[in-house]
Amino acid sequence: MTEILTALQDFMTQDGAISAEQREFYRIFSQHLREHDGVFTVEDIERLLMEGKKEVPDLIDEEFFKMGEAILNRYRNKNEEAINERIRRLAEEEARKRAIAEEERRKREEEERLAEEARLAEEARLAEEERLAEEARLAEEARLAEEARLAEEARLAEEARLAEEARLAEEARLAEEARLAEEARLAEEARLAEEARLAEEARLAEEARLAEEARLAEEARLAEEARLAEEARLAEEARLAEEARIQAELEAGAAEKEAYWDSQKLPGDEAKIVPDLPTNATALNAEGSGKGSKLKLFFAAIVILAGAGAAYVFL
Repeated sequence: MTEILTALQDFMTQDGAISAEQREFYRIFSQHLREHDGVFTVEDIERLLMEGKKEVPDLIDEEFFKMGEAILNRYRNKNEEAINERIRRLAEEEARKRAIAEEERRKREEEERLAEEARLAEEARLAEEERLAEEARLAEEARLAEEARLAEEARLAEEARLAEEARLAEEARLAEEARLAEEARLAEEARLAEEARLAEEARLAEEARLAEEARLAEEARLAEEARLAEEARLAEEARLAEEARIQAELEAGAAEKEAYWDSQKLPGDEAKIVPDLPTNATALNAEGSGKGSKLKLFFAAIVILAGAGAAYVFL
């Protein structure tokens, strides 16, 4: 076993680089050698080489043949031709197996290709159907979206129209309210102005009335005072005239009396102590007394009227 592994190592290291496939083949082949019981024959080595090659299919055939040749050269003294024949047979068997595997691979690839083509055709058909369905769906969605857009535009236009109508109605309402408020304000101002004018006129009329009443009262007072003064003057004149008349009558009676006494004197007779009164003396005194009472009543009436006029003026 050591000789076989040494021959394999010499071959693998002759180029200075060992590939991963070579390392894997060396590991598996050495494991198979360790598991073999007894003496190795050429057939055993060939069998183990083929088993290792099966487990490492990526190993290049040329390298495999060279490694097998390097191992089997150690046994050329026994049967070089048999070894070469076996190696050729092994190579042919391997080539046949590879051809079968290649044919199977080709068939498998063809089947896979056909299946892939069928799958792709089916996928293309399904994709086309899906595309058409998607286009139909998108067209339907676009139609519905367009209808929704038009409906939304119509709704917005209607809302805008209603909003504009509401705005204009609100503006008209506010303008009407403002107009009515202005009319009410102007009417109220006019009413207040009219009330103020009427109040001013009433005040001026009342002031004029009061002034007129005061003027009339003053005129009445002055007239009453003038009347009373005139009545007092007339009364005074009447009193003075009456007194003058009475004085004249008294003087006339005295003169008459004196004349009477003069006529009663006799030559040489003494004067009478108590002369006889004239026959009209009693009537004269009675008349003078009556006239004096009338004057007293007249002056009392003047005083009462004067007091009443003064009280009216003060009121």
